[in-house]
Amino acid sequence: MICRNEPVDDMDRALAMYLQRNDDLELSPFIDMISGMQADSVLNRTISNMAELEEYAYQVAGTVGLMLLPLLNANVEQSRDAAIALGKAIQLINILRDASPDVVLGRVYLPQDMLRAEGVSTEDVLLRKSSPEYRKVVAAVAERAEALLLEAEIGKSTLPGIGPLFVQIIVELYREYLVKLEQIGYDNLNLRGERVKINSIQKLMASVKAAIKVFLTQR
Repeated sequence: MICRNEPVDDMDRALAMYLQRNDDLELSPFIDMISGMQADSVLNRTISNMAELEEYAYQVAGTVGLMLLPLLNANVEQSRDAAIALGKAIQLINILRDASPDVVLGRVYLPQDMLRAEGVSTEDVLLRKSSPEYRKVVAAVAERAEALLLEAEIGKSTLPGIGPLFVQIIVELYREYLVKLEQIGYDNLNLRGERVKINSIQKLMASVKAAIKVFLTQR
């Protein structure tokens, strides 16, 4: 209905108004997000390969980065790649953090081809068998996430105002999750079904580190 400018409720009307006010933002990120949500609606959700995982990460999180750009008064074209990279990094890291609770839901988001290459089956993951081979796949996805964080960190300079600080804080926070994953040997299948967490002190220190980095860069 929004595509035809025929909103049916208050949420639709708010979205239609947002799109009208920001004509440099296309409708495609919203459509892509819906596709990602639809992909999650199946039972026993799995991902075939890294390309599919990154596409999914774009759909459910990279799109959010694109949607936020007008709110930050950014040039959408200039900041597009960095915004997508940050969203994808966040989603990949959240997938690694949430592996244990996802197992309860029958979901395995690590690429099936990478798991098979290491001799790990979906059943092994659902049974929380955190073998060295499984943890090797977790480490590989974590490495890709760090590369995406770096891309977003470099690209933050395209944002005006507090945009660079906003991005750097997110980058530093999510780097802390990667550090935590490394510290636990990439064993994210704990028996309590909990997600991988960092404490409040770590979050505060990450924010301080981000502020210092941005301050030194802008001097």
